[in-house]
Amino acid sequence: MAYNSMIPMAGDVISQSQGDLLNNMEAINTLVMVNHAPFNTANQGKHIYVEMPVQVASPPIVFDAGEVALYSFLNPITSQNEMYVNKTNEVTATQIPATASILSTDSAPLNNTSGWSYLPSGILMKWGNANANGATFVAFPVAADIPVFAQVMSVQVTNYNTGAGDTNTYVSLSTFTNLGMNVYGSSRSAVGAAATSFQYLAIGY
Repeated sequence: MAYNSMIPMAGDVISQSQGDLLNNMEAINTLVMVNHAPFNTANQGKHIYVEMPVQVASPPIVFDAGEVALYSFLNPITSQNEMYVNKTNEVTATQIPATASILSTDSAPLNNTSGWSYLPSGILMKWGNANANGATFVAFPVAADIPVFAQVMSVQVTNYNTGAGDTNTYVSLSTFTNLGMNVYGSSRSAVGAAATSFQYLAIGY
């Protein structure tokens, strides 16, 4: 039987309502036992794990101002169910797909390949390999399953050499936007352009 919120009523006789009360206690026990440690154990009252059904909207409700909440929602970029954080920032609340990353669409990325990840704070990071020869524009990866930066706050670049020898090359960063970066690939010991391989890490949101 299902839980009956109308049991007991003020006029109920306990001897006659015993079955209804027992049914309600069993329904409560069934509710508590979902994802929780059992009654009368050392861990009673604690979650064994937290399981969240997928919501049909993001956010699923209008949360009270200033509240932080977690929920599951089908992310339109990764096409996977992701854990979302309802986060209050300076002026409003924003919905952050905190578990969305390259691992949502590629369970085993190879070494030295590009990727991306959200952080629970809302920060978005992208990294990868690129090449430059003199003044070169390098676009940040964007695809149906890769989000676009709204803004980029920092980019780090470093030379990358797959071999053991000295390539005598250098890469420098000049400017960047949410779409990509301008770099210059040059010789380290002479003036002028040179083919340079490098890695980058871009941080934004």
